[in-house]
Amino acid sequence: MINYIQLYRIRKRVKKILKDKILEEELATTETSCLGCVADDISWEVYYLMKESKSEKEEKL
Repeated sequence: MINYIQLYRIRKRVKKILKDKILEEELATTETSCLGCVADDISWEVYYLMKESKSEKEEKL
């Protein structure tokens, strides 16, 4: 089951990090780049990594 509240929090944090990186000119963007889309993709990956590591810990117990 997907925890959408946790996913939203991850997305919010990822989007803030991306905005900071853009302001510091550490991340290049174009006129057509979608910051929200990138944040969504990264958020889903982080969410699944967290879920996977949690299930691995439960298997060890």
